[in-house]
Amino acid sequence: ASCRDAALLAGGTDLLVALKQGKRRHEDIVSLTGIDELESIRLDGDRLSIGATVTHAQLKVSELVREHWPAICEAAATIATTQIRNTATVGGNLCTAASCSDTAPILLALGAEIELVSSRGERSLSLEDFLVFHHETALEEGEILTRILVPLAEQGTGAAFEKFGLKDTAAVAVASVASRVRVRGDLLSEVRIVMGAVAPTPRIARQAAELLEGTPTYKLSAGSPALEEVGRVVAEEAEPIDDLRGSAEYRRELVAVLAQRVLLEAVERGTES
Repeated sequence: ASCRDAALLAGGTDLLVALKQGKRRHEDIVSLTGIDELESIRLDGDRLSIGATVTHAQLKVSELVREHWPAICEAAATIATTQIRNTATVGGNLCTAASCSDTAPILLALGAEIELVSSRGERSLSLEDFLVFHHETALEEGEILTRILVPLAEQGTGAAFEKFGLKDTAAVAVASVASRVRVRGDLLSEVRIVMGAVAPTPRIARQAAELLEGTPTYKLSAGSPALEEVGRVVAEEAEPIDDLRGSAEYRRELVAVLAQRVLLEAVERGTES
């Protein structure tokens, strides 16, 4: 039997709320629980494979993930409350495509791809192309997001994530930043900085990354002119709004500070690896 007006249920932390509020209506709800492949975290060649129904709590404590990309575990640990982390899934978080998503910025920074499956076959898509707009993705009718594929870290590569949230709003991000860099000798390369909650989708700060390519690591320290310039450029690339959690100007200041912090942490991790 076909389900022409069905919704897929993984954790349900977004879907069930939308149904109760009348924002969504569906004739059928199809549960994805109990599908082993969707719940696995494993290596797939030179990539880390994270199943779509892996919860943020599982991601937080995964030794395999921490071995390769501890910043993913750190991002998962910041999501909402313990109860929500125990239920909410990584795939669901990405498919909701909220501008304040906590997993999307770090996964974007790491160059993640997603795998989509339907009766028509299978396709892979970069996460950047998948996230179209706030609450809008490239997911087509009948498709299921099955897993997230993250390239493993090469030598000299480091990544970090930080967010600022308000406790009285269950730690929804006011602003967040993820960064990945590769240190070759004492020069930066393959720099990527991604901002969360300051644009309709997580925003890749391309100008800031270009500014940093080839920069000697010794020029980056707290309060240094080079680091201050990075913060300024990142803030200019943001496209924040005013809302109950903070003004647009406040968000620009936050991403400037967070970008400097995560960049220093990513460089330190890259230097040590």
